Amino acid sequence: MPRRRLWLSWSYGPRINYDKYLSPGEEVAFEVRKHGAALLWPVAQAVVAWLMVFVIHNWLDLPSDSNPIDTFTFVVAMAFSFRAIWRWFEWQIERVLVTNKRIVEVSGIITRRVASMPLAKVTDLTYQRGLIARALNYGELVLESAGQNQALESIAFIPRPDDFYRDFTERLNESPAHKGPDDADTGEIPRVRL
Repeated sequence: MPRRRLWLSWSYGPRINYDKYLSPGEEVAFEVRKHGAALLWPVAQAVVAWLMVFVIHNWLDLPSDSNPIDTFTFVVAMAFSFRAIWRWFEWQIERVLVTNKRIVEVSGIITRRVASMPLAKVTDLTYQRGLIARALNYGELVLESAGQNQALESIAFIPRPDDFYRDFTERLNESPAHKGPDDADTGEIPRVRL
């Protein structure tokens, strides 16, 4: 089955080869990049830090030559700015892949993190959306499985969560482990002899 991008039309940025994370015979059904709202908090922190630099500088009426308060606030604002830029580069790489065997979250720039859960282990699936998430059309997917904790329990900032939920549950129901007793061939009905 060839790869298809189901409803992800706005995927831009670097194309990353995820084949090295797949087992033989495993095929990607669809992939998504996390919603851009994942960048809101780091960018908001950087903007507030820069506003604080200007407010403190103007409020204290600091001289234009070097002084410790001005230097400290500038360094803090630069740290928040670099953090926001770093988060943007991470966002370029982060993907959620759904294959015929499992769901995989790939993240990280220097240290690549590949967390996955086999479709056969998923017992319950939920997505949740707060007020801001509904306004911006993203959500968090919560995966539950029987037994111990899994490497992948939730995925935040899923774009178009209604579509993702529908497509993922369709893929989940096609999984051999989730076929009901009506779907499986149980063989010949045994005869009872009296």
